[in-house]
Amino acid sequence: MKYLIRSIKYLIYFVLIFFLIVGLIYLFSTQKQSGLSFTEMFQEGSFPKLAVFFVIVAALYPALGFGKRNLYLNGEYSKYAGIIDLAMRDLEYEKTSEEGNLVIYRCTNHSKRLGRMYEDAISFDVSGNPVVIEGFRKDTTRVLSTVSYRIRQFENPEEQE
Repeated sequence: MKYLIRSIKYLIYFVLIFFLIVGLIYLFSTQKQSGLSFTEMFQEGSFPKLAVFFVIVAALYPALGFGKRNLYLNGEYSKYAGIIDLAMRDLEYEKTSEEGNLVIYRCTNHSKRLGRMYEDAISFDVSGNPVVIEGFRKDTTRVLSTVSYRIRQFENPEEQE
């Protein structure tokens, strides 16, 4: 169900951006003065092709844009929970829920949240080792890198200068 909701959100997002860009091009077009209408900017029969294109892209985007990464810990999650909370706070995320084996963080920056269509949650499945981090692919990579670095700093303080 989450996948379907994400697909619909991104379909709307892509269509709005497309019409915004095409609208701006139309507004600043010099051909507008010669009687060119908005629909005449496209070849006849191109709207169904565009619709199919947007549906395909919106259907594939959640699979490509969101993913899971593994965080390997040298012990239980509870040992590293404070370090992970601090690292997430530095990345502008705040803990919104902690239910059983699932810890969820959300972005505190409202413009980032809007840009990601409010699909900004990073979840940590702490049921085992490795801890599974799930969310927007770019963010999960950044979170994994930052948290791993902070854990290395904690475990080996003598190696840090």
